[in-house]
Amino acid sequence: MEIYSYRNEKVNASADDIFSVINDDNQLIDIFTILKEVEYNTKEKRAKGTKFRITLGVRNKTYKFRNEIVEYSENRSITMKTKLKQGVITTLFNIVPNGEYSELTVRSSIDSKMGVRMFVMTVKPIVKAVMNKEMNKLVKYLEDKSA
Repeated sequence: MEIYSYRNEKVNASADDIFSVINDDNQLIDIFTILKEVEYNTKEKRAKGTKFRITLGVRNKTYKFRNEIVEYSENRSITMKTKLKQGVITTLFNIVPNGEYSELTVRSSIDSKMGVRMFVMTVKPIVKAVMNKEMNKLVKYLEDKSA
């Protein structure tokens, strides 16, 4: 069941430039005000099998999530899984070169054996509002950096 979807077909930055930011935790923490900390449980930071924990601060609350990168294509895409008690969230972050621009897509969905409809209905509007704001900051940062 989808929790979040974002797509921008005209990011004025190359895939390499976008991933240079995505692959730098310090830049991510500076851009995404909700991202407070990234802690790795594996030696690799950006590879299939990488395990890490993120700390988010959202609306005066702190959340910690365990994540694993399940697919990684250099300068193109990252797929990660986040384990919650309600189920497993799969998030795809994808970049496709589109002429002089790049297309940036982020999709998150939850898979659960228990009923998560109410959980998704409650969380989805909050996730959308918070993440759209954060994604817009990322795009602005990328475009300012490329200018």
